[in-house]
Amino acid sequence: MLPVSVDEALSPDGQHHRRYLTGGIGHHLGLDVHDCSHAPYEDYMGADLQPGVVMTVEPGLYFHAHDHTVPPELRGIGVRLEDDLVVTNSGSCVLSDALPIDATGVEAWTQARLAGS
Repeated sequence: MLPVSVDEALSPDGQHHRRYLTGGIGHHLGLDVHDCSHAPYEDYMGADLQPGVVMTVEPGLYFHAHDHTVPPELRGIGVRLEDDLVVTNSGSCVLSDALPIDATGVEAWTQARLAGS
């Protein structure tokens, strides 16, 4: 769907993906999730990740209903995958690892919950 190569789209001068990726790809989780405007950049977004920091990784694509650069069957929908991670001494641990992320898995998980299991 992008009119240029992936490298060009993601380049500082390209950024073509921003048309469909309206937010960032994640953020910190905790008390300052969305209320961190007073935190200095170097203490928040520019800081090294330390063990115990919890982050959400949630890339999402959102297609406007009237965007004719998008195939008709995708217009007006959004898709977002989300994982929550904690930084550990040896790397990271995906806290949401047991949850399904494909349509079949989500439908099965939902049906199991509705059935009471």
